Amino acid sequence: MSDTSAPVTGVGSRLARLALAACTLSVSGLALVAAPANAATTDVVEQSITIQDHQNHHALATADGEGSRIVARSYRDASTQFWISNKPNGRVDFVRNVNGTERVVEMDLNDGRTTQFIHWWAGDNQQWTLENAAEGGTYLHNARDNRCLTYHGQDREVTVETCDGTMSQRFDLVPGSGTTPPSTPSAEQRFLQRLNELRAQYGKAPVRLNPTLAQAAQCNAGQMDQRHVSGHFCDSAGVAKGLGYNARAWGEIAFYGPTSVDAAFDGWVRSPLHLGIMVGDYAEVGLSHVGAASWNADFATR
Repeated sequence: MSDTSAPVTGVGSRLARLALAACTLSVSGLALVAAPANAATTDVVEQSITIQDHQNHHALATADGEGSRIVARSYRDASTQFWISNKPNGRVDFVRNVNGTERVVEMDLNDGRTTQFIHWWAGDNQQWTLENAAEGGTYLHNARDNRCLTYHGQDREVTVETCDGTMSQRFDLVPGSGTTPPSTPSAEQRFLQRLNELRAQYGKAPVRLNPTLAQAAQCNAGQMDQRHVSGHFCDSAGVAKGLGYNARAWGEIAFYGPTSVDAAFDGWVRSPLHLGIMVGDYAEVGLSHVGAASWNADFATR
């Protein structure tokens, strides 16, 4: 196990829990698993659903392409099916598996308003809280700033707007026929999930996956696999630069030995130097796994 980085400081906390009443609860026909009376959160039953506006019953749909917009449609097909899953602190996300990659409904951070279907990276903007509307339906609050998903009509994009209690912000989560969750996440997705959960504990913003960093990380992972030892045998930052990635902050963690991503992650967390990089001030990460037991992750900010 080895690391390279500048010192990192700063520990904080974030995220507030959404309090839901315990006992028998439902969200527009979607069953919830009631927590004990003294619990602060209530989980949904994870299952396949369609998200439709409460008044016109138009279903939210998206193409499978990365970054596809979320649009209200009058039909039902594979593009309108999502898997609702529980996340920490009373949140959920809406996911569909696309060729082994988990993509979720998120608020686009570029404008803080539009919605898109994009790879999962555990950002607040990819998670939602559910609130029963007294008049019927459910408000879907984006976990980043608590604003509401908003319907604008058939064949138009849904957006995230200030909550105003109008009909356009009420949706029904209708259970579908699917009972099988998305396939097991890849090692890279599992690493990112655990990494961003860890960063949240330290008050740090989530990082996103970057394929160029993963390509750069492969150099050192390959060298460790050949040598059967942990270490830094490549100028990974230089490799990334040669691929067009100019980093102004860089960190690398390496580990030869574990045969699973969870074992590698746990080993890194137990090392203060590695932990410092994992919760450092970086925006992107790339993970490479070569052979049975060689793991390398490169962190950077452009």
